[in-house]
Amino acid sequence: MATFAEQIGAKIRMYRIEKNLTQEQLVESIGMAATYLGQIERGEKNTKLNTIEKIAYALDMSVYDLFLNEQEGHLQKKK
Repeated sequence: MATFAEQIGAKIRMYRIEKNLTQEQLVESIGMAATYLGQIERGEKNTKLNTIEKIAYALDMSVYDLFLNEQEGHLQKKK
């Protein structure tokens, strides 16, 4: 089972790719090193919530969307 950091990182990567952004393009908008974003996406680094907020904002999404697990997402779509 993936760790929480790996789950969040995978979601960041998924949303970044959906927005057709490279790591370099995303980090340029938030002032972060591409290597650090790569480590976050792979779940190798834990990061501060304000960094997660910056990433979510740059991806035009809410922090809530990153923390929502898939089961909760399916329940909300049914409502």
